[in-house]
Order: sequence, then C-alpha cells, then structure tokens
Amino acid sequence: MADDWDSVAKSAMKILGDKGKIPKYSTALPKAEAANQKSYDDFKKTREELKAKLLALQNAESVTKDAFSQFQDEIEESDLGLDSKNKEDAKKIAEARKMLSGWIQNSMDTGDQNLKNLKELDKHLMSLSNYKPGS
Repeated sequence: MADDWDSVAKSAMKILGDKGKIPKYSTALPKAEAANQKSYDDFKKTREELKAKLLALQNAESVTKDAFSQFQDEIEESDLGLDSKNKEDAKKIAEARKMLSGWIQNSMDTGDQNLKNLKELDKHLMSLSNYKPGS
C-alpha cells in the first residue's frame, strides 16, 4: 500500500475508472494529526519527567531509611540520660530502648514497603516507556 493519501487515491481511481470519484482529502486531518503529535510529544515529556521524579522518590526513600537506621544505632548506644551501670536505670533504659526501637523499626518497615511499591510502580512506568503511536 502507498505511503500517502494521494498515492492511495490515485491507485483507487485506477480501480474505480473514469466514473469514480473520491472525496477530497479533509483539511481537518492535518490539523488533527498535528494535535495528535503534539499530544504524544507532551506525553513523552511527561513520561520522562515522571521517570525522573520516581527515581528521586526512590532515592529519597532510601536515604530516609538509612537515616532511621542510623538513628536506631544512636538509640541502641545511648543511655538515654540514665546510668546504665545502675540496675534499676538499666531496666528503664532497656524498656525505653525497646519502645523507641519498635517505633523506629515500624518506620523502617513502612519504608521497605514504600520501596517495594515504588519498584512495582517503576515496572509499570517502564511499560509506558514502550508505548509508541501506531504500536
């Protein structure tokens, strides 16, 4: 098949003969095609921006998780203002550390789930990257 309307119309006229009549190419079509191309170009740009923002979000989530991990280490090393050599204080420190560490661990678990979800989102975004008009 021919690549442009004029070639296709010419071939069709050969089939129709002298009595055949093909409607004139619509002037709305080039405008619609240009708008379609602009929309696709905007889509591609937005898709690339989204990929960059997703990567930034994944990186930020990782940095946050690392910061929580470091804070967890700080809690584990701190006497929390008490005397760890004193038996009663040591019990209080252990109990408080457990509570604080539990909260921090919960936050890190949430971060792990967020990273997992972002990786899944990344797979879908990569599928969008494969989209091309006419495919």
